[in-house]
Amino acid sequence: MKIALFKSHAPLFLAVFLDILSFGLMYPLIVGLFDGTGLGDQGFGAVVTPQNRDTLMALAFALFPVGAFFGSALLGDLSDALGRRRTLLTCMAGLSAAYGLMWLSLVVDQIWLFFAGRVLAGLMSGTAPIAQASMVDAVDPEERGAAMAQVTVVNTVGLMAGPAIGGLLGHLDLRLPLAVALVLCALNAVLLARAKFGAETRLRPFHFDWRQPFLLFVRLKDRPAALPPLASFFLFQLGFLIYYTFILVQMQRAHGFSTAGIGLFSVNMGVGFMLGSAVAYGPVSRWLKEERRIAILGHAICGSLLLVSALPVSAAVQVALALGICIANVFGYVSLLSAASGLVDETERGWVLGLSSAAVAVCVFIAGLMTQLLAILPPAPFLALGGVLVLLAILPARAIAPTQAPQ
Repeated sequence: MKIALFKSHAPLFLAVFLDILSFGLMYPLIVGLFDGTGLGDQGFGAVVTPQNRDTLMALAFALFPVGAFFGSALLGDLSDALGRRRTLLTCMAGLSAAYGLMWLSLVVDQIWLFFAGRVLAGLMSGTAPIAQASMVDAVDPEERGAAMAQVTVVNTVGLMAGPAIGGLLGHLDLRLPLAVALVLCALNAVLLARAKFGAETRLRPFHFDWRQPFLLFVRLKDRPAALPPLASFFLFQLGFLIYYTFILVQMQRAHGFSTAGIGLFSVNMGVGFMLGSAVAYGPVSRWLKEERRIAILGHAICGSLLLVSALPVSAAVQVALALGICIANVFGYVSLLSAASGLVDETERGWVLGLSSAAVAVCVFIAGLMTQLLAILPPAPFLALGGVLVLLAILPARAIAPTQAPQ
């Protein structure tokens, strides 16, 4: 991608970075709040007990994707109607308010404010599909894959930094990472307000409808070619997010990782995403040439490694597996979104990418709710389930029309 294009869209990339950073920092923070060794010492006092910790942790995980399901789908369509920059500005302002609520909840010891902040953060977490649509708008068709990969690189940097900030700062004070996220999101909102990129004229009409997130899925019946990549994307993301949720609990319960340790483990996963995006995806796309074949390879490797992670292996082996899993994850993520966005015209790219983000929200919701079952099952069966789902994602991927992958 041209350096000039990157510079002109710098506030956009920063918004994506902060979105995923704030998302990533919450995972070690939530595990520390509701599943840590110091129950009752920090956070919500006597509200969190060994008897209700799994239920409260499931609720903390699940409320974010409830908001994201509605928010990302609506924001994706809104960006097609009002322009990318204005919609990103809305996201950043909303995220500032969300992390302000969560910070306040720990100050005044009111857990309902924390849950309200989680919902609002989900509603405003639609930067990635908007950024992807904006970058696809700005490049030639043959550069579409590279544009997607650039956004993915920014995502992975945020994914590395987020858990590290959440784990290390949360180890000192659970309020500190929330305060950092609040300040950074507010600063980026100011930058977006002053940015020049993005057409601010209406590209197509937008009509508010509370049913909009569900109607986005209904529109698939008129676009059958987009169904295979999106179905594969859903299964693949569900399997991976089950892994991502339960491997953190496994590392704490089976290997004694602290909040800081969980954060560093997540950083290792972010390194895998970075290597997959910046190093591995380009050669693999030139080798396999077709988005369908790239996705199938990624699913096969990722799913197989997930199954191995369910075995009773050492912490060092889990760290190595996580690195490989995340490298392979990038192959499926980039190729499937590139294939899906290439099957619609410019005015609907926000729709298809918003739809993919809504699908991720559903996956996060399901994975979060499943943590309630930790009261009766260890994490290992859930890790195995994740591997099976990723391997099943190969089936719809085989139905994707063969197309040359953008280099």
